Amino acid sequence: MRFARRQWLLTAVATLGVAGSLVMGYLVVAREPWRLDLSPQRRYVLSDHARRILAALDRDVMVTAFLRADDPRNRDIADLLARVGAASDHVHHQLVDVNRSPAVARQYGVDSYGSMVVESGAERRDFSNPDEETLMAAIIQVTRPDRRPVYMLSGHGERSIRDRDRGRGYTSAYVSLVRELYEVRELNLDAASAVPADAAAVIVAGPRGDLPQATLQRLDEYVRGGGGLLVLIDPGDSPSLVSFLRRYGVAVSDELVLDADNRLFGGDYLTMLVPGRSPEHPVSAGLRSPPLLSSVRPVTMAATERTESGVDLLHTGPSSWRTADVSALRTGVGEFVPGRDTRGPVPVGASVLVRGRGGRSGRILVYGDSDFAGNLLLGYLGNRDLFLNSVNWLAGENTLVASRPPGQIPGVNQLFISDRQGRMAFWLGTVVQPSIVLALGVIVALVRRRG
Repeated sequence: MRFARRQWLLTAVATLGVAGSLVMGYLVVAREPWRLDLSPQRRYVLSDHARRILAALDRDVMVTAFLRADDPRNRDIADLLARVGAASDHVHHQLVDVNRSPAVARQYGVDSYGSMVVESGAERRDFSNPDEETLMAAIIQVTRPDRRPVYMLSGHGERSIRDRDRGRGYTSAYVSLVRELYEVRELNLDAASAVPADAAAVIVAGPRGDLPQATLQRLDEYVRGGGGLLVLIDPGDSPSLVSFLRRYGVAVSDELVLDADNRLFGGDYLTMLVPGRSPEHPVSAGLRSPPLLSSVRPVTMAATERTESGVDLLHTGPSSWRTADVSALRTGVGEFVPGRDTRGPVPVGASVLVRGRGGRSGRILVYGDSDFAGNLLLGYLGNRDLFLNSVNWLAGENTLVASRPPGQIPGVNQLFISDRQGRMAFWLGTVVQPSIVLALGVIVALVRRRG
């Protein structure tokens, strides 16, 4: 009898201990909103870009979401706002059922489900169909209402922010910069004009013609005055710009970079994945996915008296090579020729800190391709992050240099397969797997025959 009582007592104590542990665990999790996201693209945790923005907030933000009871988006919106609120004590939110609280909706002037209002002080932004990127853009807009100008050079065949053409247009880059709170303007430099003093950065994107010396002189003055210059230069274009960059230790070769393994599966040798990213520079270190470049020329770094430091940002894969035979620009194919060509990895992006006047250092970023920021490729892999991180670093907006949530869901809106991965899938799916099944069938048939 005494033994039975003892067993019941031990069972009761153990039960209370387990219950107490569960309660303590629940309280800890409730106070510290830890989250483990095992999805491939980490869709259920905030991106590095969002966490940086929220960590830098110095004023309160109120987010009001207007929903309806049966809206399937409610769960995702509530989860997003909970994640944002947990990341910053400055962000507060409320969920309003439009059907139950129509007076509140009328007060805010909202008449549609799924709308969101973001407020900070006297600033307000309204938008529909909220996601993380849209919400972060609204938070930036209400907490930093002043837009900084970014100028894109024009007049020499450069890419245009007004061109909607899928192949050569830059309207997608324009929209992305506006969402980052920049005001994008075109700039035509000559001997009588200078880069405006309010320029956060100047972009030279794919000029087809040569830049006059007067224009280059203005760019030189801007950089030595502490400005930021982004140069995207394609194979064979603008020899005068190449000479200008050589002053700062950036050697842009007339060669072409090809890659048989990291090209798009079934595509040409010109469009390739660039896997090598320097961890020493915030622009390349902030890329979660590698960029996808097309028709690339080598860009290497060499120190000069004009520069304080320099870094090679991007490198192509070991299977790539650089060649002086640019006929691949017409044919889309190429072959490595020993003695003529040089094996990779090949540097295709460089960063320079320039010795400026009055202790102010200028900044230059150079990439041997302008296609990656165009309408066709900007939304793929790490291209958008590479472009926006480059502009933000040049403008001194280090808080915004980070990886963003993917604009297109891999496997749904886009599917990238390199040539190497395509060959592997072919051999595994078409040769190896059927061979294994055939071998197992033969073994089973032989065993049955012997039995």
